[in-house]
Amino acid sequence: CFHGKPAACSTTARGTFWFCGETPSCEFFCHDEDCYLFTRAVEACQNSGSNHSICPTHQRLAKLRVVKDKMKENYGRPFFTCSDRHDPCNFWQWGDVYESPRPRCKHGMVCTVRKVKKEGPIQNRLFYCCPQIDSCGFFEWKEIEPRVAKTGFVLFSDPLEYRYKNEDTGETFTSTNINAKEA
Repeated sequence: CFHGKPAACSTTARGTFWFCGETPSCEFFCHDEDCYLFTRAVEACQNSGSNHSICPTHQRLAKLRVVKDKMKENYGRPFFTCSDRHDPCNFWQWGDVYESPRPRCKHGMVCTVRKVKKEGPIQNRLFYCCPQIDSCGFFEWKEIEPRVAKTGFVLFSDPLEYRYKNEDTGETFTSTNINAKEA
């Protein structure tokens, strides 16, 4: 799991499952047959320098998931979703792309990222704001980061190779560098 310790194991009528046995939980959970995908996914997340994502709506650690469809280009790629089982929000983020930590608002909560919708020169620009309905008024522009993104890793490569995409040109390439800026 993300604590760097072996995951706990449980066997039920539905099969064998691995999960985080630490308190507080890092929300790690996977079925035994998907263990190899999740092992590589956790490694890719940690190597990218990315922090374990926090769902801004529920202010708790997000759940790690992996693209399992072998027909998809992103097969094996980790991503995070809201971990709340009772009232999940639409939080979603790739797990192997470094994103600088989000600021906290005046309530002390992790900020939400929003996009300017009004037509004009700053349309589609991203900014941080308070996630609460009764907003504290926090506002900060999101820094424009380099447009080279890690898109996954090459399964079973040794040493681990990462796939990158230049978002401006669409060109893709592989590299053993874990930092998109150095790749």
